[in-house]
Amino acid sequence: MSFHLASTLETTTTALQHVQQQLPELAQQGHWQERYRQLMQLAKQLPSIPEEHRPASAIISGCESRAWLLHYHDGASDKHFFIFESDARIVKALLAVLLCQINGMSTAELKETKLEHCLQRLHLTQHLSQSRAKGLTAVIQRLKKIQSS
Repeated sequence: MSFHLASTLETTTTALQHVQQQLPELAQQGHWQERYRQLMQLAKQLPSIPEEHRPASAIISGCESRAWLLHYHDGASDKHFFIFESDARIVKALLAVLLCQINGMSTAELKETKLEHCLQRLHLTQHLSQSRAKGLTAVIQRLKKIQSS
């Protein structure tokens, strides 16, 4: 099966829209174990990027597991899109929760977004291990570079 950027962007965008629809239910879960289970289910729905299409420049330094974040800006529509991959399903799910809230935003919208609040609103950050929290901080730092460019 070959990798096609356009179809992967479309599939990822559709999957992220589904994740976005699940956020209210995720936020209402009272127990971390139930949230964790839901996150793992969400991660299964996301497309994979073949190893040969994960450039070294897209790897997130600071993540304990390997994670890649690819950013594409459609100049014609001024929309930003993200494709991501991780060796760890929970990391992939957390990336999905973060990115579903900003995927498809314009440059102005992206610059106005407080990235830290995207996960805090769902009360996910306080349950993360120190290494996972450090990895998410690294993702947010990468996204801030995109915001400022």
